[in-house]
Amino acid sequence: MPRTSSARERLIDRACQLVHTRSYAATSVEDLCLAAGVQKGSFYHFFTAKQELMLAAIDRQWATARAEILEPAFSPDLPPPERFSRFFRLAAARQRGELVRGCPFGNLAAEVGTLEPSIRKRVDEVFDGYLGYFEAALSDAANAGMLDPADVKVTAAVVLASFQGALLLAKTRNDPTLIEQVGDQVMRLLAGRQSVTQASSFAPSRRRPSQ
Repeated sequence: MPRTSSARERLIDRACQLVHTRSYAATSVEDLCLAAGVQKGSFYHFFTAKQELMLAAIDRQWATARAEILEPAFSPDLPPPERFSRFFRLAAARQRGELVRGCPFGNLAAEVGTLEPSIRKRVDEVFDGYLGYFEAALSDAANAGMLDPADVKVTAAVVLASFQGALLLAKTRNDPTLIEQVGDQVMRLLAGRQSVTQASSFAPSRRRPSQ
């Protein structure tokens, strides 16, 4: 049997690493081939351009994020607010090391979102995937009387914005604990919403006095 080449997989792996560590613009096809131990001719056998390789790398990173962060974080063994705190803690743990690299998807969106429509579209799909996990947990909160069902989508969007902002700030300051701190605040805000929702459900209705 002919030996199966691992060149394509190595290129995807190195694209995930190099682009996340450097940037999309600072990583050339030559850099990727050298890191993967692949001839440039082989690169174009698998991918028409760096952009196409980047799309495959985004898919790989998203699969990793789901398996190693999102699925464990949003397991229903904890109440919904604590699932979000666990999500931020797991995300912070992934950033610990010599340098905080930030979110691979957020980094790409900020760098090439207006220049590479296909990459922007794929990153947008990933963000929709995050929202799906957030909305599912928040729907559980709403079903338990912890949140107004009408607030699920907008609250999920606020959590996503908080998450991306936390990663950007952590990258700027090279401090992953900032991600955990934002996660704690998100949990407190959700717990606070629970208290408000419960209080309003028991609040007496106000009637105008009879004339």
